[in-house]
Formats: sequence, structure tokens, C-alpha cells
Amino acid sequence: MKATVTAESLRIREAGQRDRDALVSIIERTANLTREEKDCAEELLHIYLSDPGQTDYYFITALKDAVVAGYACYGGRPLAQGVYDLYWIIVDENMKGSGIGRALIEKTEEILCGLDGRMLVAETSGLAAYEASRGFYLGCGFAEEARIKEFYKPGDDIVFYVKRLTQKAK
Repeated sequence: MKATVTAESLRIREAGQRDRDALVSIIERTANLTREEKDCAEELLHIYLSDPGQTDYYFITALKDAVVAGYACYGGRPLAQGVYDLYWIIVDENMKGSGIGRALIEKTEEILCGLDGRMLVAETSGLAAYEASRGFYLGCGFAEEARIKEFYKPGDDIVFYVKRLTQKAK
């Protein structure tokens, strides 16, 4: 059983150039991602790190005992007020199950509530290889809102999860 992270051992901050190699390594070692998914995740990271003026993607990095342990990538959904997409949330294979993913979700929610976000949308595959991901979203308070059969390819549905964010009184 993995040790659960503590506030003392985990820090989450905006991702920067210093995280690039570690994040690419985590992406490359993520077992259930296809080559195309890895390429997409790395492309978004490259865009974020190389174009400080872009406003489509934002990355936060989790550090456990000062070691890069994972990240979340999110961005506003065009034409939808207060709705954000969770593009990627990836935790190092050796640290999964320790609470890092949940901490990344909570930090993303905190950031989005500060931006008057009202909804966070995550989507994933319906394949068996993504069962743990689907369970993770449900465990973090998301609800399955929709499923499009055979979206990615025959036999591979897309599943949409939504978490409605609560705003703290200002």
C-alpha cells in the first residue's frame, strides 16, 4: 500500500521550464496511454512552456518531497461561461494511489473557484484500461454526465465527467 501524502511532503505550484523533463518522463512512463495520447500531452506541455502569452492551457505541478510527482492541465471551455476542461491529470506510476491526484484536483478546483469557475469537465475512454481513471473521477466527486458510444474508434466510448464547483462567499 502506498503512503498517503501529507501537507508537509506535497507542494503544488504552477508548472515551469524546470519541470519539463520530469513531466515528459512521467508522461512517457504512463502505462495506459497510447502513443498518440502521450504525443498530445507532450504537445500541450510544449505549447504552455514555450508560449507565455497563450491562454488555452494551464499546468500545475505536484512535488512530493521536492520531486516532481505529477501534474494537471486545465483550460477554459470556449463559449461556455465558467466552464473548464481538465485536459490531463497524470501522476507518476510509482506514486499513484497516494493522494497526489486528488490533491491536484482540489488545487485545480481552488484555482477555478477563484476565477468564478462553475464547472470542471473531464473526459476519458470507456476502455477497460481506463477503469481506474473513471473510478478516480467518481471518487473525487465527479458524476458521469454523458457517454458517446464508439467515439474514439469502434468499441471505445468517450465518457464525460462533470464536477460542479461551489463558490465560497466573497
